[in-house]
Amino acid sequence: MMKILRTSLWAIGLLMVAQQMNGQNENMPTLATYYFVELVPNPERDSISPSESQKILNQHLKNIKEMAQQGRLLLAGPFADGGGLFILDAKSKKEAESWVMEDPAVKAKVFNFELRKWFTEKGMLSLETKEE
Repeated sequence: MMKILRTSLWAIGLLMVAQQMNGQNENMPTLATYYFVELVPNPERDSISPSESQKILNQHLKNIKEMAQQGRLLLAGPFADGGGLFILDAKSKKEAESWVMEDPAVKAKVFNFELRKWFTEKGMLSLETKEE
């Protein structure tokens, strides 16, 4: 997934440069800016008891719901092999980082994180509801 995202971003950037050089800005897609956060399991975290781990998880999930209700969080979910991701709608990298730093699992050092500025064409990010 990360390779696809990186390739897409590289292609969009290359297209932007080429169109600017040719003076074709009127055909350029409008880009939306978000912040992609990869939550990475912290291999150096202290041992956490099962009860404390459950408490942190509950607080982490509560924080996710609150950020989504506030319009800060567009997407979140765990990876099968540990860790997870957030896509945040923040005004700046500093603002996005401050939100991540307040997450209970980050505060408890369960996760480290990597934060990247992420672009996509406006209107391309759609979250569909699947019926089962």
